[in-house]
Amino acid sequence: DVQHHGSLFTLFLHSPLTALCYICNVGDVPIHHWERCQTYVDRFITEASRLVTRCRIDEIEQGIGFIDSSYVQFFGDDFLRTLILRFVFCDVVLRLHRGFRGRHMRPRCEPQLPANELLEHPSLSHIIFQLASALDVRGHFSEGPECD
Repeated sequence: DVQHHGSLFTLFLHSPLTALCYICNVGDVPIHHWERCQTYVDRFITEASRLVTRCRIDEIEQGIGFIDSSYVQFFGDDFLRTLILRFVFCDVVLRLHRGFRGRHMRPRCEPQLPANELLEHPSLSHIIFQLASALDVRGHFSEGPECD
């Protein structure tokens, strides 16, 4: 039963895997398969967290402003860190999904998160492609420059 009681963005923040299934029209997922797919989401979150931390370390070592320090401060709180990382998941999924063309279809934040070092990082895209393949919805996603 699909009832609309919020935005797609809210669904991504609440349950990233549910949101991905929703935009790919996946209705039923057996529990064992759901748990397997959830491991891809967990891997994504771990990798995104590592990339945010690496951006900050590179910024300190090289004096290059990759990521606003406010994000690093939010990383000290479990709830806020989870929201930021789920925001990244949402942005990457929508950027790669064929049904969401153009920057105007993706969420925005201020200050902006770094694109090359985080939002468009190949390791995050790779995990999304693996997750899409596991759900047998790889055809909903595109690779290459047409993603942006």
